Amino acid sequence: MEAQATDKETEIWKALADPARRRLMDLVRESPKTTGELVEEFESIGRCAVMKHLSVLQDAKLILPKKQGKFRWNYINAIPLQEVYERWVKKYEAQWATNLLQLRELAEYKEDIDDLTNDLLMNEPTKPVNIRLEVPIDASINSVWECLIKDIGLWWRKDFYTSPKTKAFILEPKVGGRMYEDYGNDEGLLWYTVIVLNAPHHLELQGHLTPDYGGPAITFLKITLKEDGSKTMLTLSDTLMGDVSAKAKGQITEGWKLLFEEGFKNYVDNKS
Repeated sequence: MEAQATDKETEIWKALADPARRRLMDLVRESPKTTGELVEEFESIGRCAVMKHLSVLQDAKLILPKKQGKFRWNYINAIPLQEVYERWVKKYEAQWATNLLQLRELAEYKEDIDDLTNDLLMNEPTKPVNIRLEVPIDASINSVWECLIKDIGLWWRKDFYTSPKTKAFILEPKVGGRMYEDYGNDEGLLWYTVIVLNAPHHLELQGHLTPDYGGPAITFLKITLKEDGSKTMLTLSDTLMGDVSAKAKGQITEGWKLLFEEGFKNYVDNKS
């Protein structure tokens, strides 16, 4: 008797028919991806099209979405492919062996769906990235600290603002204080929260790097000041825990250089 496809299998064949959806599965198979990361891989077709493709894959149970905090992670699920393989392909494999290499590779991923999801969540990408700068400044440690804390809105580059609505850039000098852009009307964007403040030597902040800015990741920014004769050595250390690409690391490093090696240093020198 000739085998007939079930409704479930029809959804799988439909999902696999589109090359963009197959590419999405390849990306998620390499490692779990946030929806934002997948959208970045398909800039040519746009976010709406990517979301529609993901919806088809999710309906076919080929990709499993998982909401974690602000991010929506996508995981591969090889079980439906294995079931299709067992029913439609396995009995022909001796005849079609050369055409089944990719399906065989996918079949190796078969395991219980709950165990698969738990394992993937336990192995979420957490790659530490470290960025370090040292900036010598011709000013006393107290002067540098005052410019760093009180004058941040004067030296922070306006081309680093995230919105044309930004009216001010503010750092609240206290533990639990915010470092943020003020859009007005209680709107804005939070960059960091102060977790250590020890004037005039040490400032440490914690923030979140969203997918739009190279994440997702948690960032720990530490700025220390140390007197060196008539100069002050400013050391910046940015540690990012999460999924940060080499490209994003380069962009973040260049951003800190523009802010501190040029913007902040020039501001303090001119003020002195």
